[in-house]
Amino acid sequence: MKKIILSVAAVFVLSITNAQDLKSSKGENFLPQAGDWAISFQAKPFINFAGGVLGGHATSPDSNSPTEGSFVGKKFTSDKTANRVVANLGFGSNNYDAAPTGAPSALTNAPAGTDTYKVSSFDLNVGLGKEWRRGSTRLQGYYGADAMVGISSSKWTLSNSKLTTGDQMTYTDGMSIKLGVNGFLGAEYFVFPKIAIGAQYNYGLNIKSQGASKETMTGAADTSGVARTSFNLGNVSSATMNITLHF
Repeated sequence: MKKIILSVAAVFVLSITNAQDLKSSKGENFLPQAGDWAISFQAKPFINFAGGVLGGHATSPDSNSPTEGSFVGKKFTSDKTANRVVANLGFGSNNYDAAPTGAPSALTNAPAGTDTYKVSSFDLNVGLGKEWRRGSTRLQGYYGADAMVGISSSKWTLSNSKLTTGDQMTYTDGMSIKLGVNGFLGAEYFVFPKIAIGAQYNYGLNIKSQGASKETMTGAADTSGVARTSFNLGNVSSATMNITLHF
């Protein structure tokens, strides 16, 4: 009985030791260190794919995180602090035979005919931030803030043979400029050396200035909308799960 108790105790101590071990069997560090670089991207595509392969319906949660869809790069200035760069640049051009979701009402209310819709868009978001980390095991907590700047615009073009004043109508959104400071709080677990998966919550102060829209129709006078400014504080959101690779 004594040997059994000692054996169980030894296994228990060994399991705790392994759980706290911050090096792999090859001597690789699990946690980031001063001088490391890191890139972070969404785990959603991988989770959704795995759910489909396994025949289930597992999906990653959606969110309206300020950094969703963006590249996040980090440079660790110490084992517990990192400078962050957030960037996302997007261009789009699509053609539709029917009004797509989100089309301006000025276009969707046009007379029925042989319609062709073209949508072009531009979106740029960049930011700089600072991150601090807590924890001495493979489960790490982190917090910090990003200062963000964003510019976006879009143009909708409708070609319709039954428009009474011509055959083409365009609708251009005024250029949108966004400024914000977004705080974040999250946690991640290092499943492999320098490879972590985690999620975070966001809370921010954001100001958006939207220029006046413009509607143009062949053979008719141009019409303009109204410029507007919006202010937002809060909107706590759960970010989609992220995978972070350290080098």
